[in-house]
Amino acid sequence: MKILYFGNKLSKHGYSPTVLESLSRLLQSNQMDVYTSSDKKNKLMRLLDMLVFFFKERRGTDVILIDTYSTLNFWYAVMIGRLSSLYGIKYIPILHGGKLPNRLDRSAAISRKLFMQSVVNVAPSGYLYDEFYKRGYHNTVVIPNFIDEDNYQPQQRACIGVPKLLWVRSFSEVYNPQMAIKVLSEVRKTYPTASLLMIGGSVGGEECFSQTQQLAESMGLSGAVEFTGKLTKNEWIARSVGCNIFINTTNADNTPVSVIEAMALGLPVVSTNVGGIPYVIADGDNGLLVEAGSVEAMAKSIVRIAEDNALCAGLSKAAINASRKYFSTAVKGSWTTLLQQMVECK
Repeated sequence: MKILYFGNKLSKHGYSPTVLESLSRLLQSNQMDVYTSSDKKNKLMRLLDMLVFFFKERRGTDVILIDTYSTLNFWYAVMIGRLSSLYGIKYIPILHGGKLPNRLDRSAAISRKLFMQSVVNVAPSGYLYDEFYKRGYHNTVVIPNFIDEDNYQPQQRACIGVPKLLWVRSFSEVYNPQMAIKVLSEVRKTYPTASLLMIGGSVGGEECFSQTQQLAESMGLSGAVEFTGKLTKNEWIARSVGCNIFINTTNADNTPVSVIEAMALGLPVVSTNVGGIPYVIADGDNGLLVEAGSVEAMAKSIVRIAEDNALCAGLSKAAINASRKYFSTAVKGSWTTLLQQMVECK
């Protein structure tokens, strides 16, 4: 089976690895011929590279996969989708981002062409599935994002004592890293020695990274907050051992892999209740949810976990169990079945 996969693969430029990079490897491990584009950093050059790649590789292609976002990258998907239809090649948009439903409404006519003419749309969460389905895109299925289960050794937390918070994300306004600093300040009113480890790159978000550091300094928290910059997966997993609560402060999201990874490690999770998060975190079961931007509510949830050993143990155990549906072995089977059906259905 020959598959062309279009999206961003920019890790060589210092960005975090994308779904394209991990999913293409997963499919290749299942004896599929997967060819990917593009690794060009400049957006115009990336588009041109994708177009050249399409015409070079389209012959003999069985299926085209297209990572589809709500921002400028949406137009890459539109162009590749139109070309796929023109040349009679089946294509599958892979949906990303908590703001993609907004794009469906803003660009309704173009969206209908892209998502109705696809053989199927793949949503990584029930959230995007529901948003697409209620707009009439019934050719949508759910295949979740995945993690490599071999990377995680779950440690069930039963009693955490002083909160040692972990935040893992790239520094971008949409992920609201400054909220994490404010939450720590609030938690330290109850636990004066509480700390925060912030792991994430600043490539493309240098101003946000600098502003977050400056906020920590202005609030007198420089000694309580550690900024590691970008780490490899193995490096940040190793650092997570010294933490006991994972916080997710995002303003918009779909199915963040970092949250799933924290669950697989057995960390109790406190997250904002946005986008697809409540499809991953069931409040009070495998994590705690608060309203977006609510510093006080997140701090209270952290203190609650620290003071209630039974709650801490229950959240940790349930998080570990819930993470298993995102294991690569399960997800690979779902993708294999779907792609084989696409090829066999003429």
